[in-house]
Amino acid sequence: MMGSLAGGVFLMGFALQVLHATATQVGLLASLPLVANLVQMLGSYIIEKTGRKKRLCTASVIVSRSLWVLFNDLQDYRVWVLVAIIAVSSLFGSLAGVAWLSWMSDLVPPESRGSYFGRRNMIASFAGMVITVVAGKFLTVWNEHFSESSPFGYIILFAVGLVFGLISSWFVSRMPEIESPVERDGGGFTLSSFLLPLKERNFLALILFVSVWNFGIQIAGPFYNVYLIDYLKMSFSNIALLATLSTLTTLVMMKIWGPISDKLGNRPIIVVSTWVLIAIPFVWVAAAPGMARVPLVIAFALSGAFMAGASLSQFNILIKLSPPKGRSIYLALFAAITGLSGAVAPVVGGLLIKSLDDVRLSLLGYRITDLHVIFLLSSAIQLLSLGLMVAVREPSASTPMAVVMQLRNDLNPQTGIAGTADFVLVELRRGRGILEHIDRRTEEIADRTEQSFGRLFGRVERRIRRPLFWLKRLFKDDED
Repeated sequence: MMGSLAGGVFLMGFALQVLHATATQVGLLASLPLVANLVQMLGSYIIEKTGRKKRLCTASVIVSRSLWVLFNDLQDYRVWVLVAIIAVSSLFGSLAGVAWLSWMSDLVPPESRGSYFGRRNMIASFAGMVITVVAGKFLTVWNEHFSESSPFGYIILFAVGLVFGLISSWFVSRMPEIESPVERDGGGFTLSSFLLPLKERNFLALILFVSVWNFGIQIAGPFYNVYLIDYLKMSFSNIALLATLSTLTTLVMMKIWGPISDKLGNRPIIVVSTWVLIAIPFVWVAAAPGMARVPLVIAFALSGAFMAGASLSQFNILIKLSPPKGRSIYLALFAAITGLSGAVAPVVGGLLIKSLDDVRLSLLGYRITDLHVIFLLSSAIQLLSLGLMVAVREPSASTPMAVVMQLRNDLNPQTGIAGTADFVLVELRRGRGILEHIDRRTEEIADRTEQSFGRLFGRVERRIRRPLFWLKRLFKDDED
C-alpha cells in the first residue's frame, strides 16, 4: 500500500503536475531506487560479518519509510528536494532489500517457493489495487475542487502511505529469524569475495540477461505514466481503473504462475513471459488520443499477467542459483549490477526524449512521437536480451513449450473464476487454520462456487470470450 501511494503514477503525477519536472528529471527519479541497489554490497558485507539479517532489515525499513515524513515539513516544493528524499530513502530501502532476500531464502523451503511467493505477491497486489482505486478517485475529486498544481492532495496520499509503511515495519519486526551459522562465521570473508559469483558461468549468464532485460524495461517504464498523463490526458480515476485491471490479471496469474514454477521451473516461464512483454510496447504505440481505450486495456492486462510471471520467476531462479553459503553476496552483486543497468536506462530514456522533442514523424497518417520511439526501443532491447537467456541453465527445468501447454490448460474461464473465488474466500476469512483448510480443499470450493454461481459465470464468460480467444490465438502464434 505504501509503494502504491508513495510511488508509481502518484509520484509521477506529483513530479509532473506540481513540480513540472522535465523528462530528464523524471528519468532521474525513476533511476534513483535502482542506483541505490549498489549499497546492497555494503549490506551483504554486514550480513556476512554479523549474520544479523533481521536487525539490519528492520532498522533499514523503518528509516527508509520514516524519511517520507519530511514531505509534511517542506515549505517549497522543488524537484531536487524530492530527488534528495527519494535518494536517501532508496539507500536504506536497498539495505533492507538484501537482508530481506537472504532472510526469506532461509524461511521459505525451496520446494514451495514458487507457490509461496506467488500467493504473497497476489495478496500484495490485491492490497495495492484497492488502495490505488481509492487514491485515484480521491485525487481526481481533489483536482476538480482545487487544481492539478495543488500539492496537498498528493501530500495527503504520501502521509497515508507513510502510516501504512510504518505499520508494515512492525509486522517485519514480528517475523522469526532462522540462525545461519555458516553465514555468521565471517572470519574468512573479504571484499574480494564479491567477485566469486562472477566466476560461475551460469550465475554470470543470469546477471547479463536480467541486466539487458531490465535496461529494456526501464528505458520506457517511467514514461508510460507520462504518456497517460501528458499525451492522452487521462484522469487519475481512469488510470486507477487501468491499474486495477492490471492487478486483477496479476492476481489470477499469480495463482497459476506459482505452481507452474514449482512444477516446470523458472527459466521457461521467463522466456514465455518475455516474448509477450516484447509485444506490449507496440500496443502502447497504437493507443492514440480518441482511440486509446482498447489498446490500453490490452496492454495493462497483458502487462499484469506476464510481468507477474517474469518477476516471480527471476526472483525464484536467483534464489535457486545462489548457494546457501555466502548467499547474501550473490544477491547483493546481482542487485547491484542489474540495478545499475536499470538505473541508467530511464536517464538515457529521458535524454533521448529530450533530443527527439522537435522530431515530427508520420506513418500512414499516424503521428509518431518521441515517446513512441522509446517504447519501440524498449521492445527491441528486450528481444536482444532473449539471446542471452540461452546461456542460462536451470536444473530440472522444462521447456517454454511445456509452459505454453500448461497455460493453455489453465487459462480458461472456469479456472480463472475458481482461482479468483478461492483468493477472495482466503482474504475474507481470518486465521491460519482456515487458510490451511482452504488450501486443502481448493478444488471442492471451486466446484461448489461453480454450481452456485453458474448462471453468473456464464454471463461473465460470454463477455470475456473475445479477449480470451485473442489471448489463445497469441499463444498459438508463439507455438507456430
